[in-house]
Amino acid sequence: MMSVSEETSVPVFEIDQPENYGQYILGNPLEILRHLRTLQEQRHFITLYLDAGQRFFLTTILAIDEDGQRLVLDPPGQATLLQPALDATQSTTMTLVDRVKIQWRQAPLQLTQHEGRPALAAPLPTRILRLQRREFFRIETPKLSPLHCKFARIHSDGRAEAFDFPLFDISGGGMCLTGPISHADKFSLGELFADCRLDIPGESVLSVNIRIREISRIETASNEQLLRLGCEFINLPGTRQTLIERYITRLERERKLRHQALA
Repeated sequence: MMSVSEETSVPVFEIDQPENYGQYILGNPLEILRHLRTLQEQRHFITLYLDAGQRFFLTTILAIDEDGQRLVLDPPGQATLLQPALDATQSTTMTLVDRVKIQWRQAPLQLTQHEGRPALAAPLPTRILRLQRREFFRIETPKLSPLHCKFARIHSDGRAEAFDFPLFDISGGGMCLTGPISHADKFSLGELFADCRLDIPGESVLSVNIRIREISRIETASNEQLLRLGCEFINLPGTRQTLIERYITRLERERKLRHQALA
């Protein structure tokens, strides 16, 4: 039976760990503006975590006011999150751009107007973390016959809530799962799931422990909104990592052969 640790979910923000990630923290205002402009122009979805991170919502940068030194953001889609957003003493924003994590702290948010509609405003950040992990080669998994990961949460009343999400990509260090956007409020940053079932074609069904490191939203070519969970493998035995890496190698080899056939 699948189970989940009762460990309390504690968000993990790399920007709070300068001893480990200081080399990835940018402080040049022009460089910071350049990255913010990219997020604005490409309408990247950003996850905004309130205070310690137990509450979050998805937003985008609507405008960058250089004269006023402030960002203008979309308000939360859920009306019940607007007041907690305004009451938060700080917030942390996080997004991925070409597999590079971008993260910064926001000072308290204020209610404002943008093009006649309600919006949120905050001072421009003075520091941005830009982190790219290169320890593991990551590859997108097949879309026609996707891999699936089955996992569950055990509630305090003993009720099990099961999930069955397809994989978006996988590496020796973790994987990204996609699911219904309506499930966004069911997960929290840092949450640990144990004994998850990962079906690897040609290998076996592996039991893995995962911790959620990213929560974001993606849009498909057909304009469908999906929840994206970036997960890290926890205490993965070497034999299981070898099976995963062997599958990744086979997948990459098959992909190269297809490209050669089409050339």
